[in-house]
Amino acid sequence: MDVIKVNDVSKVYKLYKDPKERFLEAIHPFHKKYGEPFYALNHVSFRIGRGETVGIIGTNGSGKSTVLKIITGVVQATEGTVEVEGNVSALLELGAGFDMDYSGIENIYMNGRVLGFTREQMDAKKDEILAFADIGDFVHQPVKTYSSGMLVRLAFALAINVEPEILIIDEALAVGDAFFQAKCFNKLEEIKNSGTTILFVSHDIVSVKKLCSRAIWLDRGNLREVGDAKEVCEKYLSMQIEEQNREKAQLIRQMKLGNVTESVETEHERKEFRRIDLSNAAGESGTREGEILSFYIRDNQGNDVAVLQTEHTYHFGLLTKFNTDMDNVLFGFEMENTRGVKLFSVNNFLSDEVLAHVNRGEIYEVSFAVKLPRICATEYLVSPSLAAGDQTNHVVLHRIHNAVKIDVDNQGYNLSVIELDTRASFVRHGEEDIMLY
Repeated sequence: MDVIKVNDVSKVYKLYKDPKERFLEAIHPFHKKYGEPFYALNHVSFRIGRGETVGIIGTNGSGKSTVLKIITGVVQATEGTVEVEGNVSALLELGAGFDMDYSGIENIYMNGRVLGFTREQMDAKKDEILAFADIGDFVHQPVKTYSSGMLVRLAFALAINVEPEILIIDEALAVGDAFFQAKCFNKLEEIKNSGTTILFVSHDIVSVKKLCSRAIWLDRGNLREVGDAKEVCEKYLSMQIEEQNREKAQLIRQMKLGNVTESVETEHERKEFRRIDLSNAAGESGTREGEILSFYIRDNQGNDVAVLQTEHTYHFGLLTKFNTDMDNVLFGFEMENTRGVKLFSVNNFLSDEVLAHVNRGEIYEVSFAVKLPRICATEYLVSPSLAAGDQTNHVVLHRIHNAVKIDVDNQGYNLSVIELDTRASFVRHGEEDIMLY
């Protein structure tokens, strides 16, 4: 039985080149249209059955949040209809549904009343909500004083403890710390097994594949594909890599037309590198006596990858150029999760392969072969760096903070940051054979 039916839904906004055009359109005697229509959703249809867990994926601006807001009634569709059967608990934008001047306790009761629960019913649920949120005495303080992490803790605890038939989550869990995220996903598995329908929007493709049975792929407001979660997610990731390769091909064409790109020239070939994209990086630091021109992550076949499998080998490479003569050069990178927990650092000093000297103007490519350990399946950030000196005493020439985001897929338990490769041994003792002290 379908509990959510989205039938030919469109959401159209008007875009104006100048804010004054909105006013002119409103007062024009002949109703002249100034704005251009923008389809946030364009004739989208899908159905979700009772007890299903379905993920919605797509790039920023694809319409994921818009369709959730229409399903929950926050936004009205321009065209089409939505049918929902069952009580809905939604965790949308951070803080949505909360009165920032009220305390956490007051918001619990207020939200309960909106959902149709009496005060007595919320009294019975309150302790469980507070235990899961685990924000201590802050629950008696105004919500506007909460950190984003505390706010999502309370919102999620409230959403899951009001016995929803349909639970809708829009990316909000990305704000919580790693331990709370793990706690939430364990609870989601429990809710999923109880038969609750879950609609889950996330950029974390690994989590979508793990949690969801089906996936809905939206692309620039259009329905691209609906199907098995793993298959749809793999197609989505392949599309992203294809787009990156098309951009790379465009850069190569520009190079042939005379535009400048960085390359390494040998006697017989020119090896192309994609210039590092700084638009998504968290920042740069260093003296810039040397600079990182390109950074890549490739598999053993030389393909650029954005999703890495644990226990597979990948090649992390830097292309660098030196603006002055330099001794004892260090190349490396660090990987950390989105909560800032550093997993590991790699550099050529640790492998006793320091480059003793480079000359001004020289270009070096350095590649590290890394067998990815069994780390937790989630998103990670990689920061390449270039320095001179040694491990404990060095000068940073160029570091690009959080230059690349990757997804790691681990088919293991994913209960901790890293899984150890260990074996247990068993020895049976008689009570008379041991002494405790």
